[in-house]
Amino acid sequence: MIRTLLVLAGTILALATPAMAQQRAPLDWFLGYDQFRGATLSPDGRHLAVIRRDDVGDTLLVVDLETRRPAAIQRARADQSLEISQVGFANNSRVTFRLIQRNRVVADAGGSMYRNRARMDDGFETNTRIYASNLDGTNLVQLYDPSALSTYLDAGIVSDLPRDEDHILLIVPTQGGAELRKVNISTGRFDVVENGTIYTFNFVVDINGTPVLRQDSIANGSGFAWLRRGPGQRGWSEIARYRGAAAANSGPDFQPVGASTQPGEVYVLARREGSDTSGLYRYNAGTGQYTETVQTNPNFDITDAELDTANNVLQAACWWAYRWTCEAKDAAFGERWTSINAALGDQVNVMLVDRSDDGNRWLIYTNGPQDLGTYYLYTHSTRTMNSIISQRSGINRALLPTQHVVEYTTSDGQRQWGYLWLPPGVTREAARNLPTIVVPHGGPEGRDVWGNDPFAQSFSSQGYAVFQPNFRGGGGFGRAFVVAGHGQWGGRMQADVADATRHLIQAGITDPNRVCINGWSYGGYVAFTASFMNADIFKCSVAGAGVSDLRQMLRWVRSGDRGDVQGGGGGGGVRSTSYQYWTDAMGSRGEADIDAVSAAQNAARVGMPLLMIHGDEDITVPIEQSILMQEAMRRAGKDARLITLVDIDHYASPNNGEAWRTVLTEALGFFNQHIGPGVPPGGGASN
Repeated sequence: MIRTLLVLAGTILALATPAMAQQRAPLDWFLGYDQFRGATLSPDGRHLAVIRRDDVGDTLLVVDLETRRPAAIQRARADQSLEISQVGFANNSRVTFRLIQRNRVVADAGGSMYRNRARMDDGFETNTRIYASNLDGTNLVQLYDPSALSTYLDAGIVSDLPRDEDHILLIVPTQGGAELRKVNISTGRFDVVENGTIYTFNFVVDINGTPVLRQDSIANGSGFAWLRRGPGQRGWSEIARYRGAAAANSGPDFQPVGASTQPGEVYVLARREGSDTSGLYRYNAGTGQYTETVQTNPNFDITDAELDTANNVLQAACWWAYRWTCEAKDAAFGERWTSINAALGDQVNVMLVDRSDDGNRWLIYTNGPQDLGTYYLYTHSTRTMNSIISQRSGINRALLPTQHVVEYTTSDGQRQWGYLWLPPGVTREAARNLPTIVVPHGGPEGRDVWGNDPFAQSFSSQGYAVFQPNFRGGGGFGRAFVVAGHGQWGGRMQADVADATRHLIQAGITDPNRVCINGWSYGGYVAFTASFMNADIFKCSVAGAGVSDLRQMLRWVRSGDRGDVQGGGGGGGVRSTSYQYWTDAMGSRGEADIDAVSAAQNAARVGMPLLMIHGDEDITVPIEQSILMQEAMRRAGKDARLITLVDIDHYASPNNGEAWRTVLTEALGFFNQHIGPGVPPGGGASN
């Protein structure tokens, strides 16, 4: 049974509003911060914590689920560039959280910049502090303060130590190297459990909190190594090291996901010798042996495990298939999980966020094409499931698109598939001659998944069909599928996107006279390349943060031209992860071959209107790539507009909501100009 919990004044619950009067979904639904995020459940299931966002900033709320009374216990103001994240219950009376601040890095008179090793882009740095407090906000204790060091270095939570209610484990950088600290959550006092080196940046512990795996940076940051040590052993032994392109692989060759049910063992995602896809395994840190194969899939990389650390139970192995998929490994979990999924339906991804230690209360999260994020509370004793939080309020599902899986065969005979988004009111059966936007994903070792996507949902909600092809070179489908894209930028990878579009036209879904392409990052490269290579298919192209000149991009990745060469892709040298990845992806091709698939070298051949959008703080793909294309188009006597996003990096983060409003609004206006408007609300014919 599913029912909606009563709306409580001032609480975190879904804020009901009258049905929307707009004929189209407002773009605000897909931009910026969720109104609620990061929900978690206390060990006894009595309390729920969640972050609420409003115009002032973040508020950390703790709700008593028995009395239904919320308490606002912490505040982070947006005008101070503060955010709250990574909220968790250390025990039934203490909650932990991170406080994040984003600061601009200011150059001195000599042009140099103060740098640190926190995550930063070319103009900003991000620093964090870790706190614990009582559930009413009292006894606030700082567990880590980076200002104690001469440079800001971020700490991380390694384990909440489910068998110890009074402590958590933090990895903390110090001048002498990383320390693994056992920190008292009430006093902030700590003991050092383990010392790493100046290169150590991660520890993994077993069920008893004993460090059994360690991750170190190697070769001046151009790769990393995993080391192991069983309980009672003295020295660390290296498992494997990854440099260059190997350190950038999408499907992990070796990646821990959590403590196993036995001391000295952990669960890991690994691509073992002879296997194409990554599987879930039990790994013994003392012997270096895989002791159990938990889950493999010949078609998809396994990406996660559901672990009940309080009761020492592996509940499920999970991965992205067409939708989020979990296969139960515990009978009791499986019975409940099957019922929950049946109740929520097959149009949403269903994820277990948290559960009480006694297993009675489960916090469930869903999202999908018509669900912008919902939290449910399942209570096993009463067999009820209540919708308790909508991440975005006032959503009218009738104004949201639907999503469908479409399979097709490429021109060289490979079976592929992608996601077709249809405008509100258009059924799959009635999808005929629609104006269509093809949206290739970034990465390229990424992939598209079921559910929320800002481009797909925004464009389709405004009346356009949208197609997201999963082309060769993308991740999640095994290493062979990734490697099939190496050396194929502008080749087979580009052909896969073109083949997908031709299929939609031949199937009658897409109007051949009203189809454009839109991409960001690697998708931006595809959009650039389509402008001169696929002018027979597309009528316009929007290239966001894309690469237009592969030869210049390789030169920048190798040599760079900015002060912060290590913070992003530029200036890392020939042994850097970025350079090795790019050369691996490009393949062994000469300059003439690379130029042949670079839009800036083929501007005279561009056969469609082109719009470029780029952030001026992008250090993954520098804005110079779009400037190069703009200059090449001018030399060729062609128009091309470049929209510069000021103080914006490469990624679509919530704090960049206004910039992304510009991205979506400009793209939609460009489509309307060149292929006409989307179908009217309700699915009628468009001109």
